[in-house]
Amino acid sequence: MKQAIEFSNNEHPFLFVGSRKKSQSSYFIVVTNGCVLIRLGKQEHMITKGHGFWIPFDCLHAITVLPGATFYKLAFSVRMTQPLCTDAGFFVVSSLVRAVLDELAKSPVQEHQWDGAEGRLLKVIADQVEKLSVSTQSLCPAINKQHHNSLALMLTGNKITEKTAISSLESVMNMTVKECEACILMREVLKLSRSGRKLPQIAAQLNTTEQMVGALSLPILGESLR
Repeated sequence: MKQAIEFSNNEHPFLFVGSRKKSQSSYFIVVTNGCVLIRLGKQEHMITKGHGFWIPFDCLHAITVLPGATFYKLAFSVRMTQPLCTDAGFFVVSSLVRAVLDELAKSPVQEHQWDGAEGRLLKVIADQVEKLSVSTQSLCPAINKQHHNSLALMLTGNKITEKTAISSLESVMNMTVKECEACILMREVLKLSRSGRKLPQIAAQLNTTEQMVGALSLPILGESLR
């Protein structure tokens, strides 16, 4: 990181699947549209519009950004001397933090003057971060707890059929359950592809067809898999 605090406004038209690794800095994301998934150990959490998630330095995690998702990211260098939260988890995005992030997003990155107005805004965020309280008790705060088992099933590649659960999930995901299931399938396809497996092997292992993978790859991944 060049700066002590770095802000970015991120847009992902296609599925992004990050590798499992330790964070090089402390950072948080605040989702502004769609869904972002973060895996901590064996649990995966869904961050939806209006919610924030904190990742401390040296935290082993994996991030998946579903197609169409947008989010703010604020990273804090290890050079910072102020105390930062050492636990990962959801946090409540205050109206002040959201207003500052929205203001930062108005300026193109190349025009940021870190010694000027933007720098002062970042210091406001830094002050707020010192008070951060996080939790991983919920898989997704936006979804009723009675449907969390269905959410967990969907995120592990299983199909869900309960109508009330489907309705609850779709009300916050900005996509249908079937679309999300297709994204989870293509995430596994991408992981296997990166490990060197060929398309026929991938299709057989995931109990699907090469034709299905081919049909889903372009709209979800933005590229064709061979």
